[in-house]
Amino acid sequence: MHARNTRNGLINLSGVIVLAAGFTVLDGSPAWQSAQADAIESVQAAVIATNIPGASAIAQVGEFVTGGCSSPIPTLWQSYTAAGAVLSSNRLLVGSRSNFGAPLAIGVGAEGSFLSIDPTTSVILKVSPNFAQSGTQASDLNGAVQMFSANSPTWLNSVNNPSALTKTYTGVSNPLGLSNNNGFGRIWPANAPFGPAGVGSSTILDPDGRPLARNPSPPPTAMAPTR
Repeated sequence: MHARNTRNGLINLSGVIVLAAGFTVLDGSPAWQSAQADAIESVQAAVIATNIPGASAIAQVGEFVTGGCSSPIPTLWQSYTAAGAVLSSNRLLVGSRSNFGAPLAIGVGAEGSFLSIDPTTSVILKVSPNFAQSGTQASDLNGAVQMFSANSPTWLNSVNNPSALTKTYTGVSNPLGLSNNNGFGRIWPANAPFGPAGVGSSTILDPDGRPLARNPSPPPTAMAPTR
């Protein structure tokens, strides 16, 4: 096993999510060999969830600030950030290599998803393998586990951006990284849809799990050459 110091206090142990104090432990892969640390003899931790295939990126949602560039959050997305909702501040976003039953988007990479998990439950959450087969932001275990986004047609870029060059893609596919922009109010996954040798993606998702609806940077228009 390899370990590194972290500020989020979360542990990923081969599909088991653990809440701990000050460490992230990951299965020993070449990508983390440079981060190898001294062996950890003991750590105070509690298992939060199991049955998350290929668990990868983990981050607490945190508070979305109001005002400024995040102004859409309290108006358009209030239902997504309310207590118990998919982006409630205390919940954990956890990447997985599984769609949890949601139908796979065709021809645009491997399965993959981000789950929203309540870390305050008094029991260990055993995630159902097909709880999201409806292909929506489905819930499991009385809402303690919720689907945020997956490589499934519900979350295709074409829903919000039908003319985009990437309209056939989703924002999540074999996710490996995650950044929460709590000022801008969006979730930013990093993916390897076609494996380590293929093309990767870095996406910006609205709270409904779809790629950004109001693209801030449309393609530039062609300009005539100047003399």
